[in-house]
Amino acid sequence: MRGFGAVVTGTLVAGEMAEGDELELLPAGVRVHLGAAEVLARVQVLEESGEIAAGGRGYVQLRLESPVAALPDERFIIRSYSPQRTIAGGRVLDAFATKHRGRARREARTRLVALTQADAAARVVLYVEAAGEGGLRRADLAARTGWRDETLDAATAEAHTRGALLDAEGVYVGREIFAHLLEAARVEVEAHHRREPLQRGLARETLRERQFTHVAPEVFRAVLAEAERAGVLVSERDIVRASTHTLALSDADADLRARLEQIYLEAALAAPTFDDALARATSPPTAAVAGGKGITRDHARKILQLLLDSGALVRVTNDLLLHRDALARLVETLREYAARHEPERLIDVAAFKDLAGVSRKYAIPLLEYLDRARITRRAGDRRLIL
Repeated sequence: MRGFGAVVTGTLVAGEMAEGDELELLPAGVRVHLGAAEVLARVQVLEESGEIAAGGRGYVQLRLESPVAALPDERFIIRSYSPQRTIAGGRVLDAFATKHRGRARREARTRLVALTQADAAARVVLYVEAAGEGGLRRADLAARTGWRDETLDAATAEAHTRGALLDAEGVYVGREIFAHLLEAARVEVEAHHRREPLQRGLARETLRERQFTHVAPEVFRAVLAEAERAGVLVSERDIVRASTHTLALSDADADLRARLEQIYLEAALAAPTFDDALARATSPPTAAVAGGKGITRDHARKILQLLLDSGALVRVTNDLLLHRDALARLVETLREYAARHEPERLIDVAAFKDLAGVSRKYAIPLLEYLDRARITRRAGDRRLIL
């Protein structure tokens, strides 16, 4: 009775409450007549015959025109629209079922039959399996069952013991569905390796978008963790690859990789564009032949990506790639400059251009990269060398 709000009287159907607890009125906060709601609905008979004869029993789905608060095993009656006559009575088996269409009706009926015969643990499994790849969180299960915490905990623990349920960081998923997701991830990654043998692996985000769009992030992470534990896949930062995948370069590809790296190494901080580097790497013309075919620009980019993945090249900007040795020498030179200019340790753009031996075209992006790498920090129109 404390505070302001609706005053509700009646019998507690499930759960427990204590004085001072905050409660939420359902549905939609507007008026609640729990156990006495009258709502228009459409009835879909799930029996093979499509009907339930007078005096008979069967399974149906009620599609309500407005929401109600309902729990499993709650009783209800059905009256005809007009005239209002009681024509049936029943009990709720699943208050959160999806709309059953076509062939799914038979599967829905089978599941409802199982619900009528299931113990608490089996009910949990059936609810989780019905949720599909999306899985159910504990709060979802609590809402779906209306059980007290100790009852729900005991049921989920028993479902785990039976091996029918998997806990993916708090999201419950059916064991068979989890196995299906694991296989889908393996197939997608291996297909990527066949398409792109020179790539280290498939981007984690790409894998998620292709196979896990409707899956909770916790389930996605759990699938990758299980795949890695089982020795099927390997996660490397933002890349996922098959555990058996290796980058075996042909002699021509290995030669092109070595030529490209040498070009960037010799260029130091005045690095060429990719097209210039490729032109130099494939000159004389005989060097542009691999397996009887000319090296395409796309293929050469894949070789270049191998240099980036290995750390031999560093991407300063989209168009500016530098050899790691050139960058290491620049950092060493900067720190020597800072030691000579203690305690200020400051350098401006003009001094940096002279120190690095580059034009402004290279100096500005280099300084911005050094800021991001926390080698320097902007201080007005100068940089503090850290």
